[in-house]
Amino acid sequence: MNDSDKFMIRRAVLELAKTGIPRSASMDDNIRKTRDINLRAINLWDYVTLIGAQLSRPAYDPYRETINLDISIGIGKSRKIVLNIPLIIYGSIDMDSYSLDSLHLALNRLAEQGQVVGIILEGEINTKKDKRKYPLFKKISSISENHPGDLLGECNEFCADGLVFEYKDDSSVDIIRDLREQFDGPILVDVSNVFPSSFNSILDLKTDGILVDTEKITKSSRYNGKHAIKVICDARNALNSYYKSKDESSDNAILVIAGDVNSTGKIAKVAALGADIIGYSTSILIANSYIYSEKPYDVISIAESVYRHMIGTKEELRGIPAALGYSDFHNISPSDLRTSSIDASLQGNIPLEGIDKTYLDTIGELIDEFLSNKELNMTYSEVRDVLKSIGGE
Repeated sequence: MNDSDKFMIRRAVLELAKTGIPRSASMDDNIRKTRDINLRAINLWDYVTLIGAQLSRPAYDPYRETINLDISIGIGKSRKIVLNIPLIIYGSIDMDSYSLDSLHLALNRLAEQGQVVGIILEGEINTKKDKRKYPLFKKISSISENHPGDLLGECNEFCADGLVFEYKDDSSVDIIRDLREQFDGPILVDVSNVFPSSFNSILDLKTDGILVDTEKITKSSRYNGKHAIKVICDARNALNSYYKSKDESSDNAILVIAGDVNSTGKIAKVAALGADIIGYSTSILIANSYIYSEKPYDVISIAESVYRHMIGTKEELRGIPAALGYSDFHNISPSDLRTSSIDASLQGNIPLEGIDKTYLDTIGELIDEFLSNKELNMTYSEVRDVLKSIGGE
């Protein structure tokens, strides 16, 4: 925690002690000079921080102790895929053959060293000269052009290890069922076009994971003006709600969150909100290479840059849970987050810094205290309506 973070927390505590009520605006706005800017236009990730380990949960030393990053994809009878770094390279940008060749070399080198990272592609990677050693998920966006039988019949030794199917409407259910019967690898379903509906029917088909692209969803009418934080929170809640009544010993589908992910800190925050795997932007992955510069293409140098970038990212991902007092990256949860933004607290159910309670929890306590003092009664649904009116749902 830097000095500015400590200053904001101390000031927030003093203000809360003085007034006895939560603030109606973010403390960060005074420091960042954004008081007159619509909060919904601000990147709320900048208002969310991870809190370090406490005395009851001492920090780990990532250089001396094992910090687990592994994540398994595949439930039931599905063939399992294990990623050693919880990232799947994902993006809609068109890449030329040089870029694909560079990615192939870098990912193979990582896999050979036990640092397996996945990739999602609609096209193909030429692996004839150097066999692929990393998991490839083939994205199917148009079933009319890629009928399940035709698609799976073309499989060979370089075929995809997993599939990503883009869910469009109710007719997609039959297609997923067909794919599930013919394909024994993990199947992820991209629900970005129909989110947040259809979760239960998709999960009933024993799909291995749900993919949510926050950039697509925040542009939809339902989430217009909302942040990715709200999308991730809703997606995690939907999965938890589905499995709440299920057998705890059964495998659960994983949640893949893709979108505007451009830093290790943001990856950790997305994971804390509930993502099992993060769709790492293809363009960001290659950002430090020569691919967007005026220098001539050099497949080897680009591959080296991508490799170094991923190794650095992995070490940073190991360091974050260690600093929080966890030996497993996936133990990070919303309780490890704090925010100075009321909007972020509302959208992501994140505790406010200085009081360690979400904004809704604080308002709920104030309502209960008011009703008790005035000897008034309100039903649960009426209280819920009040909370909903201030953005709780």
